[in-house]
Amino acid sequence: MAHIKTSRGLIEFRQHIIYNDGTKRLNDIVAIENLRIIAQYFNKTGLNWGPAFGTLIGIVRNDCLLPWMQGIDLYFLKEDEERFKDLLWKLREEGFELVKYERRGLYTLQRKGEYSNFFVFRKISPDIRHSGGRDFIHEKYIQNTTDWTFKGIELRVPEDLDEYLTFQYGDWVKPIQTTNFKKNLFERIINKSWFCLKLYLPNSLYYPLIRRYHQSDFKKFKDLCSERGCPIPQEVELSYSKPRKGKRVFTVGVYDLLHKGHVELFRRAKGLGDYLIVAVQDGDEILKYKPAAKVMNSTEDRMFLVKSIRFVDEVIVYGGVDDIVKDVDFDIFVTGPDQIHSGFQSAIRWCESHGKEHVVLGRTEGVSSSELKAKIAAKTKK
Repeated sequence: MAHIKTSRGLIEFRQHIIYNDGTKRLNDIVAIENLRIIAQYFNKTGLNWGPAFGTLIGIVRNDCLLPWMQGIDLYFLKEDEERFKDLLWKLREEGFELVKYERRGLYTLQRKGEYSNFFVFRKISPDIRHSGGRDFIHEKYIQNTTDWTFKGIELRVPEDLDEYLTFQYGDWVKPIQTTNFKKNLFERIINKSWFCLKLYLPNSLYYPLIRRYHQSDFKKFKDLCSERGCPIPQEVELSYSKPRKGKRVFTVGVYDLLHKGHVELFRRAKGLGDYLIVAVQDGDEILKYKPAAKVMNSTEDRMFLVKSIRFVDEVIVYGGVDDIVKDVDFDIFVTGPDQIHSGFQSAIRWCESHGKEHVVLGRTEGVSSSELKAKIAAKTKK
């Protein structure tokens, strides 16, 4: 029995041998019903998600799902993976069952015999995301989206839709069947063997294999970008697929007045890897850059409070963020949307040039340290 870890506990499931063998045809009525349920929960939670690949083409070109698909393909961002995993509990109540998980970043749910594939889009550079498979996507097509209604379902699609689909697929208006429903027995055995190999290999063998497998896809994407006048820097690589025993996540901050937003940040950051290191800024350094700052707790007290949170594995102290990233052993650097001053920009550039993944996690709405301090001040005056 396999399992995935969520903030509510383990979700156990049996890995199904699901692969593109051309034996199953889509029941679009059930698939659209499934998409409707998924959209209700995802839109309410605020995830950055949407239809992907052939599902997107079918929706925008034909106002239907492509008949040769064997499931619907959706995406969400790596930084929202913990929120997605929490939603699995809600989707289970609606009849969805987790039937497959691949380390490259793919979850497959089944409901009423129809599959919904969720691809995790992760950053490999400031401008490029990788689906974990053959597809690489420019960040602007993920962030700059517009509303699209499909069968009464509210979705988000790239704002420059034609530009995106033309870049990815060429003449996307012309229907091209991508599933071979006439595969012979030998072809099906090969497909099944390759799928099982990816599913059950140990990490030490899996990551080098998958990295080598997708390097050719990445080279094609690089060549395409060069042809279209938007070349990718040579140092950009598939660094996240390098084998390592446990991924180390690193984040920094002041954490003077701990609140729900900080805990949510640590929870989501920990979900990106296996070991979370939090650096708390030294009080003297804070005052050096912000003389007017009013820090309520000492450096030692702030470190003690952060270490008390169960998602945090290690707490250290730091002065400048552009220096500390060079001294800590980590794989993923997590920042917030407001951590954008020159020191962070320098740190992020260092990470990108040294094969470190950088993820921006959004704020928890309705709570912030400055708002809490303002409320405390207002109540104190009364």
